[in-house]
Amino acid sequence: MYNMEYRIEVGEMAPDFRLKSAAGRDVRLYDCKNKKTVLLFFFNHDKPGCLERLKTLAEDYGKFKDAGVAVFPVSILKVDEGKTLVQKLGLPFGILCDDDHSVVRDYKMGQCSDTPGHVCFEVIHDVEFPAMLVIDTSGIIRYKQAVGASGGPDNLTLLEECRKALK
Repeated sequence: MYNMEYRIEVGEMAPDFRLKSAAGRDVRLYDCKNKKTVLLFFFNHDKPGCLERLKTLAEDYGKFKDAGVAVFPVSILKVDEGKTLVQKLGLPFGILCDDDHSVVRDYKMGQCSDTPGHVCFEVIHDVEFPAMLVIDTSGIIRYKQAVGASGGPDNLTLLEECRKALK
């Protein structure tokens, strides 16, 4: 068996994953291949700025859905915690629950040490690097942007990037 190290950069193939949604369904990234553009939002459920960005994304969910975009927020949560968060925020979409931290690790959105090249087996506790990624219908990352203190990128930019990825 081959162990493949992915580069999580624009133009690279997005690592496949299978996660439970807050509704308890299995969601696999590659099930969207040849069907939909995917917007991944890696967020930290303990940071108010990330939760506000999640609510802002929910405001324009209909536009994303009409454009053929699957919106997949991902955080380190157990399914019951994800379900509670979806209900609390009134989200029109589910949250993908990465309770074993594997997807956050694969996408390099969290780390256990600041030391370069550090290898360990500690648990990643949160999404340290909140970001939005747009993945086209062939599974290629077409857009990647950190979500900073300003909450960017805005929904209009994301929607435009998703539409470009459909072409």
